[in-house]
Amino acid sequence: MLSTTHSLVSAIIVSKIPSPAISFPLVIITHYLIDSIPHWDTGSGLSNGTKTRKQSFFHTLIDLTTAATVVLLLFQIGKSLSIRLWLGVLLGISPDLVESPALFLNYRPSPIDKLEKFHDYFHRSWKLPYGLIPQVIIIAIVLLILYFT
Repeated sequence: MLSTTHSLVSAIIVSKIPSPAISFPLVIITHYLIDSIPHWDTGSGLSNGTKTRKQSFFHTLIDLTTAATVVLLLFQIGKSLSIRLWLGVLLGISPDLVESPALFLNYRPSPIDKLEKFHDYFHRSWKLPYGLIPQVIIIAIVLLILYFT
């Protein structure tokens, strides 16, 4: 999943479940659950050589910037800074962030290698444009929850 999708799902969970003892573990669990839905993300194509690390890095920066901007606009405008919200968002993308050294530097020290294998167990990929469809649906669900609850 794109960081934008993970970030919005994390933000809605943290904003609707104020207890970090409940929302933070749920954010991590949800990361793996939605990664099990076939999708496209910025790392797609690295393993089979259809995308370079430079291309993937650039796409990832765009995705992270988009994620932060959308969370800011939807969850923070007109409100005081919520450290809990931003920690939840960071936690929600942390399984992907942990893989960054492996993906971009080919550096896999323990326990990163074990976390990467665990993450890969859940990960299902689709090519563009089909891999964006499930994410658009997930984002639409988040927006519906945000505006109707």
